[in-house]
Formats: sequence, C-alpha cells, structure tokens
Amino acid sequence: MRQIIGRILLLISFTVFSVIVARAQSPPAAAKTPATISGRVTLDNNGVPGVQVILKLRSGAMISIGSGSEQASALSAITDAEGRYRLTDVPPGSHRVSAFAPAYAIEGESLTFTPGKTVNVAEGENVENLDFSLARGGVITGKVIDEKDRPVIAAPVGAYKLGPDDKRQQIGLSTSVRWETDDRGVYRIFGLESGRYLVAAGIYSDDMLMSLSGTGGASHRRAFHPDALEEEQAKVVEVKGGEEAANIDIKIEPPVKGYVVTGRVVEADTDKPIPGVTVNYSGARQNLNIGGVRSAVTNSLGEFRFENVPPNSYRAFTIDTQGVIPMFGDQITFDVVAGNVSGLEIRTQRGATISGVVSIEGSNDPALRANLAQVSLIAPGRGMIFVGPGGNGTINPNGTFKLSGVKPGKTRITMLPIGPKGFALLRIEHNGVEVKDFNVNEGDRITGVRLVFAYGNGGNSVIAGRVEVKGGALPPGARLEVNAWRQGAVVIDQQNVSISAEVDGRGQFVIEGLSQGIYKLVLTGENPFNLFRVEQMVTIAGEGRHEVTLVVDLTPNERDK
Repeated sequence: MRQIIGRILLLISFTVFSVIVARAQSPPAAAKTPATISGRVTLDNNGVPGVQVILKLRSGAMISIGSGSEQASALSAITDAEGRYRLTDVPPGSHRVSAFAPAYAIEGESLTFTPGKTVNVAEGENVENLDFSLARGGVITGKVIDEKDRPVIAAPVGAYKLGPDDKRQQIGLSTSVRWETDDRGVYRIFGLESGRYLVAAGIYSDDMLMSLSGTGGASHRRAFHPDALEEEQAKVVEVKGGEEAANIDIKIEPPVKGYVVTGRVVEADTDKPIPGVTVNYSGARQNLNIGGVRSAVTNSLGEFRFENVPPNSYRAFTIDTQGVIPMFGDQITFDVVAGNVSGLEIRTQRGATISGVVSIEGSNDPALRANLAQVSLIAPGRGMIFVGPGGNGTINPNGTFKLSGVKPGKTRITMLPIGPKGFALLRIEHNGVEVKDFNVNEGDRITGVRLVFAYGNGGNSVIAGRVEVKGGALPPGARLEVNAWRQGAVVIDQQNVSISAEVDGRGQFVIEGLSQGIYKLVLTGENPFNLFRVEQMVTIAGEGRHEVTLVVDLTPNERDK
C-alpha cells in the first residue's frame, strides 16, 4: 500500500506557495558551535534497538516519512541495544525530532504532517532525555468494492479518530491517516493509537463527489464503512493497540452521471476573451480544501470546459498561478441538476499596479538592500503579489518594486513573515507622505511609493524565552505557541504579521531575526482547542539574546469552583 500524505502535502505546498517566486539566497552565516541531542526510545519501559531518530529544521514545515515528499537530508541516529540515541553536530535553532517506528503509535504525537517533538537548541547546548515512548499500534484493514462487488483500485482511504464526544476530531491533527487500496482493492492502515475511528473511502470533502481510480473515472460519493454515505450512519471501528480490526469493508454507490459545464472568461468593460486563465470550481458550501477543487484553463477564445461534473451546487473562480495577467474576477455560482450547463461567464476587471522604491531606515548599504529581494509582499483581497523582471522576488535587487494585479478598492501593502531574518516593514510613503491605505481604481498605475523597512542588526536579535506553569498542570498533549507581534509595523485588516515559535517540552522557545522595536508576545495553549492566552510586552533595544519568562497561572478562580 502506498501512503498519499506526500501527495496531499505537495498539493498544499503548490496551492500556498505557487505564486511566490524563487528568492536570492541569504549570505552564509558565521559558523556556530554545534549542539547535541540525546534520549531513549522505549516500549513498555524497555529500550527499543534499531529505531531511526530523525532531526529536521522546524522551519522546514514538515517531516515526511515514508513514501511521501522528502526534504533535504536530515541528521539521524539509530538507537542502540538499550534504545539510546545521540544526535551530534546539531546546529542551533528550532528543530523537530521524530522516531521512525511506523508500526507503532508514539506517545504525545499531535501533528500528522510534522511528527515528533519540538526542541529549541542553543549554541553548544547538550540536550538530554528527549525520550520517545512507543505503544503497539493497531491495524485497520479491509476492502473497497463498487456496487458490483468489484475491487476499487488506488482508492484513498481515511481513518478518522473520534474524540471523547464521539465527534470526528479536527482534521490536520493526528486524527486522520490516509492510505490507498492496492490492486485487489485491499487497504491496511497500521500504527494507529487505541481509540474509536470512522473509516471512509474518498478524500475528505463534504460537498464534492470524488473520482475513484479503477472505475473508469466515474464519480462516487465518499462512503463510510460499511456502506454509509452520511457520517451519522457510519459504523464505529474500535482499535486496540497491537490488535487488528479486520474486514472493515467499504461499499461505494454506483457511479453518479456527470455533465459538461462550459463558460468563458472576459474583460468586464470590453467583453474581450481572456485566454490562459485557470478556472477552478468546488462545492459551493465548502471552503477551499484538498481534493475538493478541480480546474480548467481557458482556450484562445477565453472558453473553459469542465467534464463529468455530478449534480451539486458549485462555485467557480479564476486564479492566475503564473502572475502574468493583471486581471481578476469575482466568483460565480452554478447548479448542476440533470443536464449540461452552458453560458457561464466570469467577468474580470483590470488590476492596478503599485510601484516605487524601498529603503532601510538608517542604512544605505546596497548589499543589505539587495537582500530585500527575498521579501514577499501581499495586498488584501488579492493574495500574494509579485512581479519581475528576473522573477527573483517581490522586490528587485536594485531596490525597486512593482506590484501588479492589485484589486480595486481600499488596499494595503505588507510583508509576509517568511524570507530573510531581521526585516520589518515600518511604514509606507506616497509622494513623500506617509499613508496606511491606497484607494485603488480599476487599471490605476500608482507610482512614487516608498517602502521603509527596519533591519535588526544583521538578524542577531533573539528572544530566548521560557514558560512557567503554576497553580496546576497542563493537560497531556497540550501544544504551546508564542507569537511576536511587532508594534507599529504595517498591518493587514488590523492584524500585525507575526513571527511564531513553538514551546518545546522543556518550556523553552526562541524567536530569531528580530528588528529593534517593541513586541507583544502572545502565548497560546491548545489541546487541541484554546486553553489560555498570555500576553507580555518586550522591548528589543539591541542585538543579542533577550531573556523573557511567560507565566501561565492555572489557579482556579472562584467562579471555576
């Protein structure tokens, strides 16, 4: 069987980052004294030999284990006869350490796409007792068949864990595992922690009909074990550690007849057709999600065509993944009932452009300014905006920028918290006057804009913090995160762009690459939902480490008694 998690993650990566151009590489940092991380992997309090322990940079977003997409090479070690491991030459920073034991459930795992434990390592530090406790994993196995009892090949199968309230837990945590059926229509999901599960064939989507392989491309509704279309009628599967729940078969309904949907994309003011635009459609009642979006590209006449669309309510919208057409269109809705749909029309407007120069407050260093080519800018209502020439970022190395396809209306420019460390967008000037917003009309060409950035001493300003808990104990599996919100920075819809860090098992966190200024630190706890929120103001006045302690008081209030 083949996991399809890697395929899903690849789609997520493409959807979120496809409009971000390649960035210039940061200059190499000065060598730092490496650290070490050591611990033990146990099962029933006994050491487990031969387990691979993997370390990857936390900033890499995911640790992919198995047949999915894999990041660049990672540090790893193999446990010895007593289950002990030791990772050496660990660079300072925030990392994820994971034990690769796919047949076992790992105590404390909370994130499907980023397995393991967060650890924040200082230069030269020796981190000990980063241990992993294994439990014998449970197995769910069965067969997916169609209405004629034929095997359905390469059908995605998901196991969804139920919470204490018998409701399916929030997707994205360690609550769903996705696999595929083999050439016999058989699936086998292993390494599950004990609990109650729902099992379904078909990628998660409440409104879209899924196309399952092996059935001629026909569309089927997602079906739960044994043959339920609705989640409420699904049969719960009990999973126990080290045991197998067999014959968890799923029978899907006969294929639903699909229809053809056609339309065109035109300019709103001229009715001129627009070729080469991607038109997406999805279920009208759902948010954008994996597996629930299909697309087509307009031809030379601006026409698009969707094949085999089953009855449902849909929405369609344009998206320009290449960033070369300064047009945008509002989404439209349509219904497919019992026949083809034609005559749909998405009318687009000409986007505006905003151009100008960038500068760094207190510095005229051209090399430093060139690093701004790694900064990504966004404008509300349009998403990520970028242009060339050179395709190396939203800001050109010579210090100029030009944002195209900006939507008419009130808009604001700001930066994403990705890219080079130490930069913050302080203010925006238009013809020498500071502004917060731009009133943009269709086709406007706004020039004379100046973006003023702050830079934090080569990115060497660091908040090194720790979290103290008093008046009680955190629930098992609680996940703590700290966000640093720079006060006075440019905002989007009254929300500052923040830099975040996860608190590790030792109660420590590190936020690097800060510019000088005042920051609001916000500590939140989830398990998986909101447990508490703690805020504290911190002033960064120079480079170096700034020690901070955040206190979580769990003492019951009178009203809680």
